[in-house]
Amino acid sequence: MRQSSDLASRAKTPASILAVLALIGVCVLFFFLGKWQWDRTQDILDAERAATFAAVSVAEIQQPMNSKDFGRSVSAVGKFIDQDQVRIGSRFSPDSISGDWIVSAFELSSGQRVAVVRGWVPKGGSFSTPVSQVTVEGVLHPSESFYDFGGDQSGEVVVIDSQQLSELWNTELLDGFIVIQSQVPLDSGAPLFVPPTISTADVAFPLQNFFYAIQWWVFALFAVAIYIRWLVFGSKLRA
Repeated sequence: MRQSSDLASRAKTPASILAVLALIGVCVLFFFLGKWQWDRTQDILDAERAATFAAVSVAEIQQPMNSKDFGRSVSAVGKFIDQDQVRIGSRFSPDSISGDWIVSAFELSSGQRVAVVRGWVPKGGSFSTPVSQVTVEGVLHPSESFYDFGGDQSGEVVVIDSQQLSELWNTELLDGFIVIQSQVPLDSGAPLFVPPTISTADVAFPLQNFFYAIQWWVFALFAVAIYIRWLVFGSKLRA
């Protein structure tokens, strides 16, 4: 009984209260870091599974995109909107040569529009845009989010984000974007197709992300264990 009383008394001290608050903060942080890595693990596995499905019309993809659609093969019939195109700098060709990716609004026969990565051109290089209807197939990607902003200090677009492109082009776009892998008909001046940036085939189980998730949750349990040991050990010393 006395030990329980000592524990209760120590837990009510200012130092213990501050320790509990710090512990809660650390556990919450570690929980969300673990969840982030766990979600990343699931996204990679979902993308590999999605790639095994037959190509569907991009108009059939549920809006907003579901993580299970990442990496899905999609097709689209329509026209490129010549005035709604941007260059994304510091992107690479299949041969790892730095240049520009050409991203365009693509209008479907239904009137809906979706952003597409047409391909790579050398920095400042020219390219042609067909004015007639084409059929394209590619891989569906979620909007990029590795920057907190959509342009650099010079105002150039640096990420492919459907919401930001929608605002830039003043038109509504479907969620996500397509990295084109084939186009019919294909003119000689078209940008060079680039591989998908999302892994879709022969993907090993993402052990690194999986173990990172477990690691963060173990750290949270370790922090709880340290607090309990500190509380009990301190009570014994006082006794």
